[in-house]
Amino acid sequence: MRFPGQKKSERVELLIRKHWIIDLKIFAVFFIIGIMPLLLGTLLGELLWKSNQGDLFLTYVLAFLVYLLFIVLFVYIRWLNEELDLVIVTNERIVSHNQIDLFHRQISEAHVEDIQDVKGIEKGLVGHLLHFGVIEITTASNDLFFSIANAANPHEMTRALLDVRDECSTHNTP
Repeated sequence: MRFPGQKKSERVELLIRKHWIIDLKIFAVFFIIGIMPLLLGTLLGELLWKSNQGDLFLTYVLAFLVYLLFIVLFVYIRWLNEELDLVIVTNERIVSHNQIDLFHRQISEAHVEDIQDVKGIEKGLVGHLLHFGVIEITTASNDLFFSIANAANPHEMTRALLDVRDECSTHNTP
């Protein structure tokens, strides 16, 4: 795997992404604000059609299609914002891509040797059952702090990240 800004000597050791449950949450929101009005609208449409209000029915259908278009756009942007959040760990550095909004991205990086502490936190019943949670990475600089919420397998990723750090520090020790 290659990513923009990758150095020739770097190799990707670990890729930390969000858990698939986030996609399910986004689909649930789409269902509630998109599909449920369709069911209610079908009932309203039937009433309008049976009462010989054809023009009003067509206006309703057009309005609903425009509404659905905006809902699909909203859901796509929400999904894209979650999908583009990732942390790339190479043999030399850690790069965090945080998609805040559609046109607002924050990219941070630090050397792997600077990693001081890594926490993997699973909270709640669903988090423990499906193994997702928060990964927090603290570096030598007190200000630099990486965090990815709803990450898949936070305990495994934490251990793997610390292994990469340890391997990197043993190679760089004289």
